Order: sequence, then C-alpha cells, then structure tokens
Amino acid sequence: MNVVKSSKAADWLLVLLVNFMWATQVPVIRLIGDRLGSTTVAFIPLIISTLIFLPFLWRENRKRAVKMRWRWSEIRYFILPGLIGIFLMQYGYTVGARMTLAANAGIITLTIPVIVAVLASLLLNEKLNIVRIISFFLAIAGVIITSLPDLSEANFRQSRYFTGNLVFFLACCCCGYYNTYCKVLVEKKFTELEILVYSSIIGSIASLPLLIWVEPFHLKTFMQSGMVPQLGILELSLVVYGISMLLFFYVLKRMDVTQAILGNYLLPFFIAILGLVLLGEKVTGVMIAGGLIILASTLMVTVYEGRLVAWFAKMSGKNMKKA
Repeated sequence: MNVVKSSKAADWLLVLLVNFMWATQVPVIRLIGDRLGSTTVAFIPLIISTLIFLPFLWRENRKRAVKMRWRWSEIRYFILPGLIGIFLMQYGYTVGARMTLAANAGIITLTIPVIVAVLASLLLNEKLNIVRIISFFLAIAGVIITSLPDLSEANFRQSRYFTGNLVFFLACCCCGYYNTYCKVLVEKKFTELEILVYSSIIGSIASLPLLIWVEPFHLKTFMQSGMVPQLGILELSLVVYGISMLLFFYVLKRMDVTQAILGNYLLPFFIAILGLVLLGEKVTGVMIAGGLIILASTLMVTVYEGRLVAWFAKMSGKNMKKA
C-alpha cells in the first residue's frame, strides 16, 4: 500500500515539474520576444529540439534492436499530432496572442483541461467521476483567485479581439487534441522519444515554409542577437519542447490524461512565481492562496482519487439506506 502511495506521490511531483517547465515558456518568450520574430520564437526551438533528441532516439533504437519508423503503417500515427498538435498549435498561439489581450488568452487557456476531458471520453473512454469533477471546479476556482488582476483586464466585448480570441481558442483545441492523442500513442506502445521526435519532425517540416517565405530566418542575425535570446531559444528547445514532453509522456503511462492535464491549472501560479524571479513582478498572498487550492485539486486526482471515490461511494450508500 505504501509503495502504491509513494508511486502516486511521485507521479504528482512529476505533474508539478512538467507544468513548471511549461510555465517557463511565458517569461522566456517575454524576455526574448522583442529581439526575435514571433515565427522564429515559435518554431526554431522546435527544430533545434528535434535535432537534439533525434540522436537519442537513434541510440535507443540500437539498444532495442529496432529500426526507425519510416514506414507509412507506423509514421501515419504521427501525422495529425505533428500537424495539429505541434504546428497549428504553435502557430495559433503565436498569431492569436498577438491579436487579443493577454488576459483574454489566459482565460481561454482554462478550456484546455475541459477539452482534454471531452476528447479523452471519446478517444480513450475515460470517465469523469465525482472526484475529478470536484477537482476541476476547485482548480478553476484557484485559477480565478490567482489571476484576479488579469481577469479584470479581460475584454470579450470588443469585436476587434474576436478573431484573435477565436484563433487562440482553436490553438487550445489543438493542444487538447495533442495531449489526448499522445495517450493513444502511449497505449500503442510507442516510446516517449518516438512520440516526441516523430511528431516534432512533422511539425518542423510544416514550419519550414513560414521560416523561408513568411518570416525568413537568418542564422547570422540570430548569432548577433546576443546571449539572452540564444539562451532563451536553447531553454525552449531543451526544457519546454524536449524534457518536459518526455516526462509528460512518461506520466501518461501511469495515469489517465484527464488526471495529468489538470496540472495545467497550475500554469498561472507558476508563471507568477517565475515572473517574480525573472522579471521582478509581484506575487500577492491571494495568488499564493489560489496556487495552494490548485495544488490540492491535483493531489485529489493523482494521489487520493481511489480513497476519495471509495469514500463518496460509501457516503452515497449510507444516504440511500437512510432514504
């Protein structure tokens, strides 16, 4: 029993770590966004990440005595994740964020775990039990508390933000699809490196026309941009597009995607903490309280879900007997 509990606690810590890594994307982009083009920031880290992790996949394949999966019967599983979950998602985030308010984008991002829950029920037959439903509401409440200053700046009435809101929402749908479909790939016994590299290759290839004709990338200009942009691109390549995704795929082997994705609601809290450290922004007691509520909601579905479901079932049985 203690082994199972410690394993679930480890999964919970991994969920926290993955979302903390994802949260670094926002302050890093804010640090380098005014020095590099948006398309460069969106896709150059993806291409670099692919080139970094491709040799690791080749080495893994040698150890497993398997060949690279270039046959259509295998690579076809990565076409949609690469195009929808990586290319369209990144491009939609980039375009949508520039066409709407940051506060609007923050609110729209709250839809991702809900989208995942719906898609998981359709593609994976995952069920929403009472504990997961309560955890969702708790997490949303925590996000609202954490993001009160940003929420007050949101504006969904003005028509000039409509297109940006729609594009950003479609990007969130792409993100939800990718997170869910990766669980499908995990269940098909693809390794973490295979999921990362093959889907990244598809996304990288799709991004090349943008980097050639829409916003041409010049290596010389990038090399002269300074250390901060270069380190930022490297962090995005290694941490956000690479290591965090490998850990997320590993977590998906051990829990439902609906459980794992609930940690997304920690992003505003982690972004606030990183903003304090990297950008000198303020973190209030209200933000900390909201973050603690979100942490509690993730604990409910990762470590204590089984106990809580049994407790609710027991209480429901008692109430039925009384009736």
